Amino acid sequence: MTTDLNQQSSFDAFIDRRHTDSMKWQKFPDGVIPMWVADMDFAIPSVITQAMSERIQHPIFGYTMAPPSLINCVAEYCTGKHNWTIETESLYWIPRVLPALTAACRIAGDTGDEIIVLTPVYHPLLQIPEKVGKARVDVSMVYQSPRIKDGQQRQSGRWSIDFTTLENAFTDRTAALLLSTPHNPMGVMFSEEELYKIAALCAEHNVLLVSDEIHCDLVLSTTKKHIPTALAAKEHAHTVLTIMSPSKTFNLAGANCSFAHTSNEDILKKFSHECLYTVPLVPTLSYYAAEAAYSSGWQWHGELIDYLRSNHDYLLTAINETELLSMDQLDATYLAWIDTSKLMSEDANDFFEAAGVGLSPGSQFGNQNFQRLNFACSREQLEEGVHRMVKAIEMIE
Repeated sequence: MTTDLNQQSSFDAFIDRRHTDSMKWQKFPDGVIPMWVADMDFAIPSVITQAMSERIQHPIFGYTMAPPSLINCVAEYCTGKHNWTIETESLYWIPRVLPALTAACRIAGDTGDEIIVLTPVYHPLLQIPEKVGKARVDVSMVYQSPRIKDGQQRQSGRWSIDFTTLENAFTDRTAALLLSTPHNPMGVMFSEEELYKIAALCAEHNVLLVSDEIHCDLVLSTTKKHIPTALAAKEHAHTVLTIMSPSKTFNLAGANCSFAHTSNEDILKKFSHECLYTVPLVPTLSYYAAEAAYSSGWQWHGELIDYLRSNHDYLLTAINETELLSMDQLDATYLAWIDTSKLMSEDANDFFEAAGVGLSPGSQFGNQNFQRLNFACSREQLEEGVHRMVKAIEMIE
């Protein structure tokens, strides 16, 4: 199979990760293409490895604080990329987003209170409430089907929030709402109006809004921009705790460095105190990786987005040309949400693994009628994965 890219890209290179103790590549047996976890198969920008190498020359790592240059860099990034002015003294540094989300939910309310989650969603968000001794309240997102006329090519639908259901989910026991924006796994970017409504409801009920924005710089849409939740709802920003990271943007999942921000001093104090005793410090080299990424990685990032858009468009066409699979156009992320309900009534994960493609099971996110596919890989690898999926489907048709 051949690619439809106009010219060769550095992202076309296959980088063998099978002997690097990669979690992604060791999950499945040899011969299965891993297209599951949100981990790109692309080399990180050379400016990042250079910055880490330079820091290694000093023989002592020790406990490290966020360098002032990184703090200023992040402030400039928020302003320049997202038109969001933040107070640098309101930043708190954590190694990973998931422990930060957990710490945030732990400080919200009391044991036995409730946490609202919009489903389907990134599966740890489904597990966090129980981990912190609280009850999970699911609010299912609704699918708005596209209007299709005979003879027309299939158009994409959209997952959205039923605000009547969401409002009714709030009770006097609601302590927090966990939000994934852009949404994982549906790839939806919420509008400014939607984000405002969510924040307004949380403010009205004195509920902590925990906004996971780790995919915010992976925007595939050419007409939409990511809007930080705290910016979309300025008057309600006091109820928002935003968590961001360069990890997805620059493929730095193993170089753990993330940050949280809130304009609410009380929330920041409680959050930082909780993290102090439950969350590890950011590793020394990770600070330097993050600064290099935010200060000098944007040319690489632009090329990445072009490549991901091309992969997305290929995948969208290829999947929707089949009779038994379908997917909608993504606003953001490199994670396709593929509808398998016409293929089989149960989760199709085992079926595709047997065909040589390792996907993330939809049941993990709360909907067994879907599979999540990571297309942040070389076009050749993506095409081979799609070829295997289509061939397996053809054998049962």
